[in-house]
Order: sequence, then structure tokens, then C-alpha cells
Amino acid sequence: MNHLKSCPSEKKGERGAILALTAISLLALVLAVGLAVDISHFYVVQTEMQNAADAAALSGASGLDSKVSGIQLAQQRAIAGMNNYEFNNRDINFDATPDNVYFSSNFVALETFLKVPGCPTTQPPDEVKTAEDIVTDDEAEDIAEDIRYVGVCVPAPAATGVFFAQAVSLIDDENPILQPITQRGWAIAGQSPPLTGLCDIVAPMGLVDDPAIDNATEFVGTKVYDLRQRGGGQVSPGNYQLLEICGTGGNNVRDALLGNCSGCFSIGDTVPPKTGVTQGPVRQGWNARFDSDLIIANNIDHDTYLRTKAQYESPSTDDDTFEPGDINADGSYGRRIIIVPSIDKAAIEACNGSNCLFPITGFYAFFLQARVPNGNTTITAEFISEWTVPSGEYGGGGTPIPAATMPVLYR
Repeated sequence: MNHLKSCPSEKKGERGAILALTAISLLALVLAVGLAVDISHFYVVQTEMQNAADAAALSGASGLDSKVSGIQLAQQRAIAGMNNYEFNNRDINFDATPDNVYFSSNFVALETFLKVPGCPTTQPPDEVKTAEDIVTDDEAEDIAEDIRYVGVCVPAPAATGVFFAQAVSLIDDENPILQPITQRGWAIAGQSPPLTGLCDIVAPMGLVDDPAIDNATEFVGTKVYDLRQRGGGQVSPGNYQLLEICGTGGNNVRDALLGNCSGCFSIGDTVPPKTGVTQGPVRQGWNARFDSDLIIANNIDHDTYLRTKAQYESPSTDDDTFEPGDINADGSYGRRIIIVPSIDKAAIEACNGSNCLFPITGFYAFFLQARVPNGNTTITAEFISEWTVPSGEYGGGGTPIPAATMPVLYR
């Protein structure tokens, strides 16, 4: 029987095929791994750039206060935020300059400008300005007042190298993919919308507001107004201008006067009246608040209060504004100022008991001129000014704190 035998020459022709396929496969695998590393590295760097931009924009926005000094402070904070950012747990310097920080009252214009690839190198449009543009302008204060947004562009400290591009360069040095990728981060932040109400600092008393009279005529600075009627001098049956903003009990009235009541109120909200004169709790809360202030001189007006503070800080031998006993070293300045809501006079007159609701028509600042004596007496205070809610005032613990908006990241 004949047996077929393989031809030696055919076997020889197949030698090395597996080796070639393996080499090609390894090259493809290396390139694939390189591409995966490049993509991962790209996203890591881009994330770090964006985090740095977000942090810098928020830092800058925290300095905005509608003043030129706030613009300068915002620029300083934004640059410091960029240059002190950590990348991979290592401090790096992004070489950020004032040219990387922009300001605008127009969000769309600022966003469009910052979207330009790479950090913008062109002159920004009229709606977008640098701090230098604002400071050197003849109308700097007016411009600063309208600024609402801070935009930053964070340049990478160096172009991002890529492994895959280096591998391809062995094949074609002219391939566009060889170019290093320049990355950057950009962000826009600004102050949050202003508050529309007051929290924690509203006194449990109501200023009677007659809608038929213009407020500028009805409420005049330095004039003394009644904030709680004495027993028998009621505004409406059982109601003496006290409000239930903190609860129904007398202790709640005392807590609210001290600034220990949590709650937020806006113009248009309604509040129920607190029936009864509640003499003891009102006197306790009022006098404790008075005594916790730095200036405790009795029977002075607001102007004297301000001058007393100035003299206390910079005493002179020829000024006798205050006596040593008028100063409370443990006190906090500003406690003698309270915020009182105004309530609609027509609603008060229509009320015949406790089952009523009084609309809040506004908020007004008053000065506690004196302690409250014992007995059945009307409580009065000196009118200072209207407390403009839309400007963002907010308070806690009884002491007004202006412009308490907060930095918000918009983009």
C-alpha cells in the first residue's frame, strides 16, 4: 500500500507565518493600549483643568460686591485660586495672569467669549471686561455696580503629551495626530440671586402702614414710632401690634426680640397677631437685647449711638460723647437695631380677635433708644430707614449682615 508523504518544500513555505501574525497583533494591541491610555490621560487632565477653573471662578465671585474694590479683590482671588490648585496631589502653577479673568453683566456674552478654543487671546467684546478695563474707566463705579459674573480660563501648565501619538510618529511624522493636545478649563460664577425676605432678625412687632399714605411721608428718619401699644391703647380688639412670628406664647415673643427665633418672611406674607399686652416677656427680651450691645447708654438717639461707637474706637480727650458706664465691653455692636415688619392698617382695623392674618407690606430698621420700664407702657423706637429686601440683606442671631448672597457656579 502506498502512503502519501508531505512535501518538505510546502512545510518550509508556512514557516514564520504565526510569528508575523503575532507581531502584527502585538503592534495593534500596543496601539490600542496606547490609545486607551491617551484617552484616559486626556480626561484626567481635562477634569483637573475644569476643577481648577470652577474653584477659581467661585473664589473670584466671592469678592464681588458691586464696587471697584470688589472687582480687584475678585481678580486676586481668582488668580490665587488657579495658581494654587493641586494637580495629582502636587502643587502646580498654571501661570494664570489678570488676562485669564473676565467680568461681565451679560452672561451670554461672557460664555460666548470663553468658549473660544484655548484661552482667549483676542480683545474681548464690549460686554466683557478685564479688571484693568473697569478700574481705568471714567465710569468705573457705575460699571462695577452692574457686574454680576466672573469668568476664568485656566491654561494648562504645559501641552498634554500622548503615548499613542508618539507610537504613530514611528510611522508618519507628518500625521496631524502627532501634535500635543493643549487643554484648558473655563468657568463662570457669580453671586446668587438676592434674597427676597428676611430670616431670624424680624422683631415680633408690627409697624402700622397706611397704604393711602406714601411711605416716604409716613415714615420719616429720626422720628419715634409706637411698636407696641400699652394695654387699653389697642389698635384692634385684643391686639397691641405684637405678632406671632415665632410662636403663640409670651416666651416666643421674648425669644424673637432676642434674635433666637428661626423663620423667614417676605413682603406679601401674612402673619397672625399675638393677642395680649405680654408686658413681662416684651420687657425681658427688649432689655436683654439692649444690654447685650456694646453701647448701653440710655435715652440716646441713633446719631449719638453712631458717634459713641466712633469715639470708643478712636478716643480723644476733648470729646465727652460717652461716660465709662455707657460702654459694655462684652457687648456686640448693632444689637440695638431691630428690623420691624410693616403691616396693613386696613387688615388691622378689620381684625376682631386672634383669628386674623396681617399682610407684611415692608421691613424697616429701628433703633432701641432706651430700656423698657416696668408697668403698662407703650413701647417706642426711633425710625432709621426702610430695610431694602431686594438688595439681599440677611441676618442671624439678631445682628443684620448686609448682602448675604453666596457665590454660585453658573457654567
